[in-house]
Amino acid sequence: IEKIVLFLLEQQGILASRIEKLGEQHETVLEQTEFGKISELREAYRAIGQDLLRLLFFVEINAIGIRKILKKFDKRFSYRFTDHYVTTRANHPYSQLQQVFKHV
Repeated sequence: IEKIVLFLLEQQGILASRIEKLGEQHETVLEQTEFGKISELREAYRAIGQDLLRLLFFVEINAIGIRKILKKFDKRFSYRFTDHYVTTRANHPYSQLQQVFKHV
């Protein structure tokens, strides 16, 4: 789970830096009014949007998988491990699990 969360945070940082760079390019393109550059900028924003959607899909699929694994564990061992696990991991000072819960 933590690997998934760390991957998510890393990808968020990459997307944020790409958006920041595009914002800087946006300012210069508006001053120059070159239509070719405007089209390139639009495509770059579109690519970031598609990457963001892929990242959200990745998070959703992994969250569903984790829920299913924990549910199967609970059923097999007749123990409510899911609540305990999520509570302890989410409140751990080094855990980034809350980050995933916010997205899902």
